[in-house]
Amino acid sequence: MSLTLDKAPQEKPLILRGISSDSLKTRFERMGLHIGSELEIMSEDSVQHPVRIKGPQGEVLLAAGMASKIIVHHDDGHKTPVFEMNPGEKGHIEGLTAGSYLEKSLKILGISEGDDIELIRCLPPMEYKTVVDGKRTSLTEGMAAKLWGECDKTPCQLATCGKGRPFEVKNILGGPRAAQSIASIGIRPGATVTLETVEPARSIGMTTEARIIIMTKEGLRLHLRQDQAEIMFVSEL
Repeated sequence: MSLTLDKAPQEKPLILRGISSDSLKTRFERMGLHIGSELEIMSEDSVQHPVRIKGPQGEVLLAAGMASKIIVHHDDGHKTPVFEMNPGEKGHIEGLTAGSYLEKSLKILGISEGDDIELIRCLPPMEYKTVVDGKRTSLTEGMAAKLWGECDKTPCQLATCGKGRPFEVKNILGGPRAAQSIASIGIRPGATVTLETVEPARSIGMTTEARIIIMTKEGLRLHLRQDQAEIMFVSEL
């Protein structure tokens, strides 16, 4: 008897029977998850955090959400999301668990599937205090990582632009929801942002996007959104 992955029991051997989205099925197959693969839903949640990585064109900052959707094939053969790598660990990007918006954003950052990367370090959540077109506002590290533009005529992310230097926004990385969220605080392409300080983020009550974490028999670990799990069908082994 098949059931959707979001309804399946945790920590019990399962068999993947089907995926109703052809595009998602194709992405997962490239990473090693196929119809018939054995897997388990993990009960413990992994702590997500932003990371700084080195790619073909230098260092970039990946927000926690982006780092959880990029799957790396490590040099020793196992596969994990980027944020589960250790500092100094190397590998190549095996695939993405999200669609075209993430792929486009990574290309802007100079990273594509198949590229070699190295994890430089993991970062604690930070708060970026900025001035946006003359008005003060605060950004999360995820927002700062998604702002792409120019600082002193050099293309970069706001998160890697120095303090006190005008940053002209050229692109907002991510999908429509990210653009809408950032636009709600007055930041759009063409805006000028000046970074004043970067401080540890305050501990506040926030809800996070529901995630379902699976691990295959071969050691591939994927962090899935609720809507992805709802279109994946499994049965108990």
